[in-house]
Amino acid sequence: MIFQNKKIIFLLKSFTLGGAEKQALNFAAYLQNELNCSIFIYSYIKTNESKLFYEECEKLGLNNLRLEKNPLSASGNFKYIKRRIKIFLLGIKLRKHNPDIIIPYLNPPSIIAVLCYKISGAKITFWHHRGADYYRGDYIEKIAVKKTPFFLANSIEGKKELESKFKIKKGYFLPNFSTVNKINTNNFLLKNKGIKGKVVLGMIAHFREEKLQIILIEVFSKLLQKNKNIHLVLVGDALDKKKFNEVKKYIFINNLKDSITILHNTKAEDVLPCLDIGVLISLKEGMPNTVMEYMGYSLPIVVTKHDGCVSLLGSNYKYFIDNKNEVDQLNKLEKLILEEKERKKIGEQNYMSLQNNFTIEKYINRLTVILNS
Repeated sequence: MIFQNKKIIFLLKSFTLGGAEKQALNFAAYLQNELNCSIFIYSYIKTNESKLFYEECEKLGLNNLRLEKNPLSASGNFKYIKRRIKIFLLGIKLRKHNPDIIIPYLNPPSIIAVLCYKISGAKITFWHHRGADYYRGDYIEKIAVKKTPFFLANSIEGKKELESKFKIKKGYFLPNFSTVNKINTNNFLLKNKGIKGKVVLGMIAHFREEKLQIILIEVFSKLLQKNKNIHLVLVGDALDKKKFNEVKKYIFINNLKDSITILHNTKAEDVLPCLDIGVLISLKEGMPNTVMEYMGYSLPIVVTKHDGCVSLLGSNYKYFIDNKNEVDQLNKLEKLILEEKERKKIGEQNYMSLQNNFTIEKYINRLTVILNS
């Protein structure tokens, strides 16, 4: 299969702008604008965090968006039958596009895609695992796994997880591509936040269970005791309200509100140029879009050592951290805070690695090989 002039359905869980969705939208835009594909983007869960998603679609020229009712939702008796009927009806609805391929993002949309693609008339689909993902563990998931043509993961860790979880052999690893469009302007949200002249650390990640903003704040507060010339920026939406409130409470109790800025509904590119050091501390990642964005803005990065991060930064990268080793975190952050030359050197290395290895053209070539294998 080649992508030129194809009709393609993208199936997302919701119209929120996380890492998976940013990859999906940029992939869709490239297919539409460069390869003359017809693109249709579907979602089935309505949320209140959609502003940035729609702004991104407008910027990329994507306007065929459709929100459907959740076909995986069912109550009462005969839940499996009800779900299969809903998925069947969705497949019938998709037939009007005469699709060549359905591309899902995340595990639940993969279930739907696998069970409806033949009904829709699409020639192929696949299971698309994206890192910190959700497993249903129910009968409909088991049936979908058996019917899946092949499994795709955006990290080695994710591929291993799929193979272990589902006892499958036909899994592929396909790394993300860079979505960074580097902007050079002084008109950024942080310019009036009292951080001029300070070394700015930033963590761009939604507030969710697997993201460990609290660990970063604890380490930052200790660094602040020795160096007042630093500032921390946390960027992300409160997808987990409990987690978000814990972060706010910790900042308030420890009197850190003048040294830590929290931003919501904020585009990464509005913050990235203000950062000196990018940080991502987490329990689990696929191939994090955030790390690629840090690389695209020539930032040194202090990050938990997940397989996806190793794929991006290399096995010998010296600023990986252990979530449980506070001394290691302190030492590595402090070195970058104090040594501007080191920040610039590591940042440039990260930028060149991104440009050489993770373009969308290489992504499409790799996916084409997988689809044709």
